[in-house]
Amino acid sequence: MKRILEVCIDDFELARLAYLKGAHQAEVCSALDLDGLTPDMELVHRLAKDTKMGLKIMIRNRGGSFEYSPADIDKMIIQINDFKAVHIDGFVIGATKSVDGITQLDMSTIIQLCKACQPYPVTIHKAIDTCDDIIGECQKLLTISNIKFVLTSGGKATAWEGREMLSNLRKILEPHIHVIGAGKVTSHNVEDLATYTGMTYFHGKKITTS
Repeated sequence: MKRILEVCIDDFELARLAYLKGAHQAEVCSALDLDGLTPDMELVHRLAKDTKMGLKIMIRNRGGSFEYSPADIDKMIIQINDFKAVHIDGFVIGATKSVDGITQLDMSTIIQLCKACQPYPVTIHKAIDTCDDIIGECQKLLTISNIKFVLTSGGKATAWEGREMLSNLRKILEPHIHVIGAGKVTSHNVEDLATYTGMTYFHGKKITTS
């Protein structure tokens, strides 16, 4: 079964190296030390010109929590529209809220952002891993037509630790939404993860190098 390897990058040379080593697609960010923010337009242009990887653009206008103000949402919608002028393959978003101390997906914000992303496919990023009921929250995403992927470590520090949850999510969400296993995924453990979970999509900073 073919593995789809997605590299998480904020640097052109690292992205190009990952491509040459077999990465199929890239989640393009800036500031990976802040868990990824919206990338620079120039980086995306260079990648679109010099590689044939699928390019998924992180849309996150600031570090910190995944709870966003109306001003934050407006900024992210502007960023989405700007990137639609470039040759890309999708967007990566996520938003949460706290209700009575329980962390949930902020579906109102996600719906607004997904509408702005149309007609491009959307990936929900690891904000999902901060939710108290990952399965229940993921099931809500099935109501939004252009959400095609969920990036998750199953609520654990690593994909291997979260492998039971990843396996369960795959069975619940596919074929409508594909689960992308993330969290310390490397070329050394991706086959074991694929065998255990039945997944085909995997994500990591070092997924093709170590």
